[in-house]
Amino acid sequence: MDTTNHRVLKLWIRPIEGAALEERDSLEVVEGEGIVGDHTQGRLRHVTLVFEDDWAEATRDLGHDVDPVARRANVLLRGGNGGRLVGTTIELGGVELEIKGTVPPCPVMDTAAPGLQEALKPGARAGIWGRAKTTGTIRVGDAITRDA
Repeated sequence: MDTTNHRVLKLWIRPIEGAALEERDSLEVVEGEGIVGDHTQGRLRHVTLVFEDDWAEATRDLGHDVDPVARRANVLLRGGNGGRLVGTTIELGGVELEIKGTVPPCPVMDTAAPGLQEALKPGARAGIWGRAKTTGTIRVGDAITRDA
């Protein structure tokens, strides 16, 4: 499967749980821990990814645009159909990520836009999550590649 069209458009961290996301040009990721400086470092979901086309489908169903920062993911990627990567290992920039699952949309999505939680439910539109298998850096512009 060709995933090279899936390029990083934006990167975010949230140093403090409940705080606003901070946009970054790069993210440092530590094997077995996650993103350095993110409040989720050391937790189950090391990196969360949302795909531009999946997000656009959800907001189209919602009936108006919503900035993807509202999803509170770490990585926004060009392309779509991110759910098909669950169960695979990908390389994103210099980091191998074992994609473990989809991210269920939570009620907080409705604080960003009423109805957003429901609009994100079909087709893994809320994104996917993975665990860091290697230490490295993810940068804006990096493409997803698959392990052989």
